[in-house]
Amino acid sequence: MLSKEEKLAWLRLSRCEFVGTCKFWDLISAYGSATNALQSLEKFKRGPIKLWDENSLQQEIEGMKKIGARFVFAEDELYPPLLRTIPDAPPVLAFLGNKEKVLSLYKDRIVAIVGARNASVSALKFAEILAQQLGEKGVTIVSGLARGIDAVAHNASLKYGTIAVTACGINIPYPAENEKLYRAISEEGGIFAEMSFNTKPHPQLFPRRNRIIAGISAGTVVVEAAEQSGSLITARMALEYGRDVFAVPGSPLDARSIGSNRLLKEGAILVQSAQDVLDHLESRVCIQQSFEESDIPAAISCESMKNVQKKVLKYLSVTPVTIDELISFAKVSPREVLAALLELELTNKIVRLHGQRVCLSVEEKE
Repeated sequence: MLSKEEKLAWLRLSRCEFVGTCKFWDLISAYGSATNALQSLEKFKRGPIKLWDENSLQQEIEGMKKIGARFVFAEDELYPPLLRTIPDAPPVLAFLGNKEKVLSLYKDRIVAIVGARNASVSALKFAEILAQQLGEKGVTIVSGLARGIDAVAHNASLKYGTIAVTACGINIPYPAENEKLYRAISEEGGIFAEMSFNTKPHPQLFPRRNRIIAGISAGTVVVEAAEQSGSLITARMALEYGRDVFAVPGSPLDARSIGSNRLLKEGAILVQSAQDVLDHLESRVCIQQSFEESDIPAAISCESMKNVQKKVLKYLSVTPVTIDELISFAKVSPREVLAALLELELTNKIVRLHGQRVCLSVEEKE
């Protein structure tokens, strides 16, 4: 279990500029704890990471308290079980809702329903029927609280249990037209947000939101999606996470169905009724991985880290090499090499390139 101090360190580290989810877990792996990672980062004044100041942290904590929201860490029981299994799982989520209700929903099958914001009347009607019938059969519906298909799916499943994932701060109902739905879900279900308090919606945040929708769910149903659609991003992420992707067929004359029809051509599971989803869910066993304290590796000692860094620098030049080649030549464990590279990157001694390649920075060579 994380101590109160370590939870604050997790929150502060996760909010640091240029620390994404993958780098967060790299830092935890390298230093053993967020507290140790923050202490080490304090040394790297020239590094790319800007630390989240404690004043901003306290303002966020106070804001969460005022609206009755809470932070949910990856080890907490309220953290969605399936979300823990994805490689870029958010370390901390903001939660607003009915805790006991949401915990009971985790015992059921969880399916995402996503689709067009400007959906056709027939698509909206189908999404409503689908969400309601799945809810009646004990399936929890997850969606993104957007207008169109998302809103209809939430409304239809509200009395059975629904979970929303928002792309902005937990305190901002978005879009404004769904504020009543936002309030209803916060009472009857749960709302999760990865972004910090008061964060306004921005286009680049929606794909991040979509990966959480895909990660929470055992499967994702796409109801009407255009060729360039956020719903297709959710479907692609679901495939990457080994989850089921379902699609509802639409008219080939309707541009809003181009994306969902293409999913069907590529092998998505055809959905013409709720039973199509139920039959497939019953034929598969979803692997739920528990998050235990032992999953957080022990820190690499300072002396060991220095020795590994020396070995790594010995084999590096301004000519890029792959990390696999570096591990092979240095004859050091992959975890130690990755930890050493992380610290060398923070001190601007190396540069990471595409294709898992690294090289010395120009400054270091000079």
